[in-house]
Order: sequence, then C-alpha cells, then structure tokens
Amino acid sequence: MNCKVSHLLRVTCMICLLITSINYASATSQHPILVLGTDNNFGSYLPEILRTEGFNEFRMKSITDAKVTLDYLKKFDIIILAENILTGRQVSMITMYVGEGGNLITFKPDAKLNNVFGIIPAEGTFNDRYIAIDTGNQTGKGLTSETLQFHGEVGKYDLRGGQKIATIYTDAVTATDYPAVVLNNYGRGHAMAFLYNLPQSIVYTRQGNHLNAGKETDGIVGIRAMDMFTEGWLDTTKNTLNQADEQMRLLSHGIERLSRYTKPLPRFWYFPDTLKCLVTLTNDGEDSREAEFVPQYEGIDTMSAKMTLYIKETDFISKAWVDKWAKKGFEMAAHFDDTRQAQYPDWKTMDSVIKDLKKKISIRYDISTIQTVTNHWFVWCGKDSNGVADFAAQAKLEANNNIRLDNNYARYDNHSNQGYFLGAMGSGQGNFTGSGLSMKFADDKGKVINNYQHICNVYDQQYMEHADSIGFYNCFKGLVDRSLYNGVYSYVSIKAHNAEYFFSKIPLTKMLDYAKKNGIPVWTAAKLFNFLVVKDEAGFTNIKWSGSQLTFKIKSSSTHSNGLSSMIPYEYKGKKIAKITINGTVAPYAVELIKGFEYALVTTRPGSDYRMAVEYLP
Repeated sequence: MNCKVSHLLRVTCMICLLITSINYASATSQHPILVLGTDNNFGSYLPEILRTEGFNEFRMKSITDAKVTLDYLKKFDIIILAENILTGRQVSMITMYVGEGGNLITFKPDAKLNNVFGIIPAEGTFNDRYIAIDTGNQTGKGLTSETLQFHGEVGKYDLRGGQKIATIYTDAVTATDYPAVVLNNYGRGHAMAFLYNLPQSIVYTRQGNHLNAGKETDGIVGIRAMDMFTEGWLDTTKNTLNQADEQMRLLSHGIERLSRYTKPLPRFWYFPDTLKCLVTLTNDGEDSREAEFVPQYEGIDTMSAKMTLYIKETDFISKAWVDKWAKKGFEMAAHFDDTRQAQYPDWKTMDSVIKDLKKKISIRYDISTIQTVTNHWFVWCGKDSNGVADFAAQAKLEANNNIRLDNNYARYDNHSNQGYFLGAMGSGQGNFTGSGLSMKFADDKGKVINNYQHICNVYDQQYMEHADSIGFYNCFKGLVDRSLYNGVYSYVSIKAHNAEYFFSKIPLTKMLDYAKKNGIPVWTAAKLFNFLVVKDEAGFTNIKWSGSQLTFKIKSSSTHSNGLSSMIPYEYKGKKIAKITINGTVAPYAVELIKGFEYALVTTRPGSDYRMAVEYLP
C-alpha cells in the first residue's frame, strides 16, 4: 500500500475514534443508569431494588424497545441487564457497548455473553444454595464473609479471565470452585455478572416459597404468609445477617465500583434524616373497649412514641376517642377479620371483608383512607380471583383497596408441627424474611405490586405464650443494636396487643426507653409508609462530573416532617470531599463509614428541588 495512503487512513481512523469519543461523552442521559428488563424473569423488580438501595437515577427500558440501540446505550454510564435470552443483534450491541468503554451488570447472563464476563461453562447447575462474598476484594469490602442463601438456579462456570467476587457453596460450609459473581475487564469496558437471578432470589427470600401459596404447612390453624417459610425454606442460623439485604448491597458495591470509571454517584440513605434504625409500634385492637386502651395509650404518649391501632370492632370504640388520639398523631386503621375462612381464605370473601370494614370505619369515624394493615390471625389469601395459587394474592387485594403497607409477615411459630421454623428467639432473633427493609411486594414473575411489605419482627404473643418478657425485650434490643452498630440495618416493628398489655407493659416500656436514649423515633406504620413514598419518589438528575466537581439536582415533590439524606462517595480517584453546597450555600455534612466505604451524608427537606455541588480536592 502507498505510504501516503496508509498514513492518511491512520489519521482518518484516529479522527473517527476521537469523534466517536466526543459523541460518547457529550450524548449523555440525565440518568446515568439504564435498566433493561420487563415483567418476565423479575426484570421489573430491579427498579425496586435500586430505589431501596437509594440509586434513584435510572431509566427503565425493555431491551426489545426499538429505541435501544448502541448509540442509545452509550448515553449511560452503567447498563443493568435483567435475565434474558438475547438475539444475535442484542448480543452484538451489548458486546460493543462494553468493548468500547461501557459498564455492564447482569443476572444469570445469556451464554452468548460469556466472553464479556471472562467465563466458560462447566457441566451442570445448582439450585437453592449459598454464596460467600470475597471481602478481600474491593467490591466485597465491608460486607459479611459468612455464607448467604439464594433461591433459584445458578450455572457452573470456570473462569477464563474473569475475577471471582463471590463463590458458590453447596451448603452453609462447603465451598465449590465455581463463581457466583464475577467481574471482568473487556475491551475498554467492564462487566459484572451475578450468575444467578438476584432479583428473583430477593423476592423469594423475602416473600417465601411461591409453591406453598394457599397451603397449610406449619400446622398452626389458618393459612398465613409464614406457611411459605416451612420445610427448610430458610436457614434460620442466618436470620441475624439480613442475607437478602446483604446481597443487594453487593450489587450496590458493584454499581459504585463501575461508576469509578465515569463519575461518583449519589444515593439516598435507607432511613429518615441520618438515623440508623427506626421503630414502628402497632396494636391489634381486636375485642378491647376504648376504656381498656387508655392506660396503654397514655403510657406510650408520655414516652413521645406513637402507635397504630388496627380496629376490628367499630362498635367498641367511639368517634370521640378515635379523634382524640388521631389528633395526637396515632394512626387509626383496620384489622380485617376473615378468620371464619382462616383455613381456606378466598379472594372474593377477603375482598368483601376488606370493603365492609373500610366502609364501617368511614361511616363511624369519617376516616376514608386506610393506608396500612394487619389482618386478624394474619390470615393470608393465597389464591387469585380465579382460584389459582398466588403467593402475592393478599398483597394484590390490599393494593386494589388502596392499602399500601402490609404488616402481616409476623414472627410467630408457636405450636407448629415444624418446630420453631422461623428461628431463634430473644437476642438471637433476626428477620426471617432475610431483610430488615420495607420494600414493595412482587408477584411470582417479579412484577411490582404497589404495597410495601413491612415485617412484624417483635411480636408480643410469641413471647407472652412463653411467659418470656426478658426475651421479648432482648429480641427488640438485638435487632436495634445490630442496626445501630453492625450495619445490619432494620426497621423494627413492635406489636403490643391491648389484651396482652399485662405481659408487655414492662418490656415495652424498656423498649421505648431504649429507643429514646438512642435517638430512635417510634412511629406509626402510616408515617413510615409516607416516608417510603418520599424516598422512592425523589430522584437525582443532571449528574455531571467536571474537573474535581460533582454536580446534580435532587427532584422531590412529596413532603414529610423528616429529612431525606443523600450519600455521596467521600473519596473519588484519590480526592476527598472538601465542600458541599446546596443552592449555592455551603452545607454541613457528616462523614460515615457504611459497609466498608466512607460517604458524606447531607440532609435536605423533601418536597423541594435542590442544586448540589460537591468539590473534591487532594
């Protein structure tokens, strides 16, 4: 070839690469994260995980959308791809995106992407096993090194260039040579794969075995959500780890690791303000009269705590009494009673029970909105309107009736033919759902239901039947202490029946006193729900990195009496935060070590928009 022509071609190629690089950098989205998923394979549950982890700066698309092209992908810093069988065009598009400098995270990846993740298939699969995170790796830093359960299938792979972030275990103590999570450099880009379907595992860990929907399996009269946790569904020795949450944090660490190639990303903190724990208090009114509630309510009120009352019998409580305590900030809601059908609850009857009591409460108390719920005996409808088994049927029924937070997953397994299948009691009690966080329900395909699951993890009747008031208090204290000091973050929900106040008064008083001494507020379930709405609705936009400055906007339209805190990586590429301004004014912030990494926490008042600027200096 002519030397002049060869030189011209090289120059032309360099110019093309430069133009491509410029276009890549300039054609960015307001949202740095793109989620590619649908209602199939739990793809639509990914946004729920991201919001829970505080990454409210994403856009959601289906990979089959005609707008999803290579040029479109290049607008985003990170692509999160749900489990999918990909076409050749899609494989080529994803591969080129990563190879040209993009960052990819996926779950149970299509084998056609194996090269991108630096893995090759081995023979066979595992189901419902364990993983162990490599905490010596930067991505696993600060997370637990103990083994964690997952639900679903994972393939066997050998590494071919990829780095093992987590290992598959056949049981809680036996390691394999196979990776569960891998990280790989591919071309100029980076790719991380969970070799199992993380969103599916999170839903099944939190909500139970979908195959047991509508079945009586624990020997306790009445079908409850807890029937879906029998037959060894969970390893109860892991309850104090919040093992579903810890795996979500591995995903968060992955996002933050990949964002180091582009720009630091802000997140919202799990709790109001900068709290590390929060308590809700509820009371199933059942058959108590209003005069019987007075000692309990006056005692709680003197300790600056608030309580939700789930009313079952409207004839037993007057409007004047309800108005008095509602004005003080106590929530008045409904205790739906379908116990006549406890052993075979059906959709139609449960729906009529909900509508009937809502109407009675509206007429008697002029309360038109019921936001949160606990059912009598925790009765859980496990069949849809066509009588087909559905482990989320009750959650859907409640959402259809505009009930938005469910407190029916309760720590009660006395008298079960499965023994104490929900795990240890007292200070060793954890969360049998594998989670201390309140997240929305999903159906068995992963489609999100507009109803939050809030576990009742401190339940008076469990301990009253053992005459164990010390254990009742220690259960609470253990959950709180792990949340405050060990990073096992939990919303702690106490249930204290009025009819059992003879048992719970002393330990409950100690709980409220311990919360007060540690600066932990005690809320109604409705106030928690309202905060969750605020946290999910708020978002980050216009995130930009220039020189040593990160700028972004917070968009928030829902209000709350408590603050919403942003977590900003304190260190980025060897530089640490020197100053944060909000709307041009220097703002205070606190530096916290959270799960192995330092963050600057800065609090804003929800319901307004803000311009944030973060200066990083050596």
